[in-house]
Amino acid sequence: MLIVERQQRILDTLRSQKTAQLDELARRLDVSTSTVRRDLEQLEARGLAKRTHGGAVLQDEPPIDPSQSNVALAARMNEHVQQKQRIGSVAAAMVQPQMTVLLDGGSTVVYTAQQIVARPIQVVTNSLAVAGIFADDDQVELLVIGGNLYPRTGVLVGSIATGCLADLHADVLLFSLAGIFGNEAFNQNLMMAQVEQAMLRQAVVSMMLMDSSKFGRKSLARVCGLEEVDHIITDAGVDQTWRDQLGHRLVAVPDASDGGT
Repeated sequence: MLIVERQQRILDTLRSQKTAQLDELARRLDVSTSTVRRDLEQLEARGLAKRTHGGAVLQDEPPIDPSQSNVALAARMNEHVQQKQRIGSVAAAMVQPQMTVLLDGGSTVVYTAQQIVARPIQVVTNSLAVAGIFADDDQVELLVIGGNLYPRTGVLVGSIATGCLADLHADVLLFSLAGIFGNEAFNQNLMMAQVEQAMLRQAVVSMMLMDSSKFGRKSLARVCGLEEVDHIITDAGVDQTWRDQLGHRLVAVPDASDGGT
């Protein structure tokens, strides 16, 4: 079992029970208590769990600061929450120390940013919500690209944003769009799509984070062909036809009910 899968199962247990003992978690996961203790230390560092004597309790996920987002983003943060958190957990675990990480402003990306524990890293973003997560972290070198503020999502767009990106390089891009239809991915705003196209050009590895409700959806602006994306991370609700079409590039994160398989 992968570390991210094991930690996700710990979180699922805490969400259902609110508390759990080390011995209980070790039996469920078929690992040693020392392994569970290390997992809990990492989850506590991410603000997702709080260790207690002999166990742990669930720590509420940090809320999104309304001053750093907007009503539209806040509403999307409340849709498919568990799926987005699980997708975010897997994506966050792929970020390694010393990486330069490019992040857009999708709600699933915000959940991912909350769970990135690798340090030190460089973060480049056009999202005020994402920037707020890292603003006070002295182990994160934060670069917020300029541009015109798109008020519905709290991201910076336009020619200034795309011009800034043209001079940058990133090891990995984590981004989320409005929909996938056929062999293409779409977003709801042309200027947002143009910024994400620039991000794709500047990143070595791209990871699209999309909950399964967005598959089969078409939106206003085409961003890219699916063949341009290295990994597409989604939840277990994705239809088998998409699994067959995308093959190894699709990562379907299991639900808690799947037992972590």
